[in-house]
Amino acid sequence: MTGPWVAPELLAALPVPWRLADPVERGRATRELPPDPQQRAEAVRALELCLAYLVDVKDRYGDETDWGLPRAFFDDYWFILYARLKQSMPTLADVTPEKVRDWAEAYLDAEDVFDATWTTPPDEVVDRVGRSWAFFILQGATESLVRWLRQVGPEHLDESERARVVDLLKEATPRLQWRLTIITIPTILDLGGPDEKGYFDRLANEPGLHEKTRAEAESVSSFIDRAPEPI
Repeated sequence: MTGPWVAPELLAALPVPWRLADPVERGRATRELPPDPQQRAEAVRALELCLAYLVDVKDRYGDETDWGLPRAFFDDYWFILYARLKQSMPTLADVTPEKVRDWAEAYLDAEDVFDATWTTPPDEVVDRVGRSWAFFILQGATESLVRWLRQVGPEHLDESERARVVDLLKEATPRLQWRLTIITIPTILDLGGPDEKGYFDRLANEPGLHEKTRAEAESVSSFIDRAPEPI
């Protein structure tokens, strides 16, 4: 059984440019977004659902997941396959079992990558590739959302929007894979201010968190300690 890998409400909440697969194209498009009320509301809603998805991934798979794919898929062939994935499925809406199967039939060398032979890619391979590509896009979308909200926040987010973003990030951060926490933690500082120091201290001293998450929280807390008092 394969797909769907993205809940309909998440897909609906993630319009272009957030759903673009190519980080460069997505970054260029998001830099051109006007921070008007509609775009801000869409970004906050998209962030909420993306974070929920990534928390679920962490709960299921931990800090690292290979989606059941062989290491060769990522270590030896990723850069070659990545270009074809972007070409075949350039947005999150394109990540369907049919398109993943077509991509695998056209570009995936089963013998080299899987040490197997097939005429039609098995359902489990289609499912693993589809889940992996959907995750890649959604992780990138979340990073872009956080960075955009951090950038526009000081001048354009109103008090309730800023508080909502900070609350979403604070709730999710302890449950995210560490690579995203090194982006969310400084964003919480930028949007929430030095009053969040107690939160960072709790993260830094939480033994169940990844060491890099704790280190980032400790670094931000130390930065607050070193900051001069406002005049």
